[in-house]
Amino acid sequence: MKQYVFVFYTDHPKGSMWEETIHAAGMMEAFLKAKKLLAAYEKEKQASVRVQYKGVRYHSIDIA
Repeated sequence: MKQYVFVFYTDHPKGSMWEETIHAAGMMEAFLKAKKLLAAYEKEKQASVRVQYKGVRYHSIDIA
């Protein structure tokens, strides 16, 4: 499982910026989850929220 990192931010003058880490098996799953988060944040904040893909982190899996 990989961790996909997305940056969410608002455009208004008192804009805020935050990162979200999404656990997903692939890029498409991560983008679908980010899209759902984006819709939830826009509804919560009553403002336009933008999202930007930042990168991916890989888990090191300990099998032992």
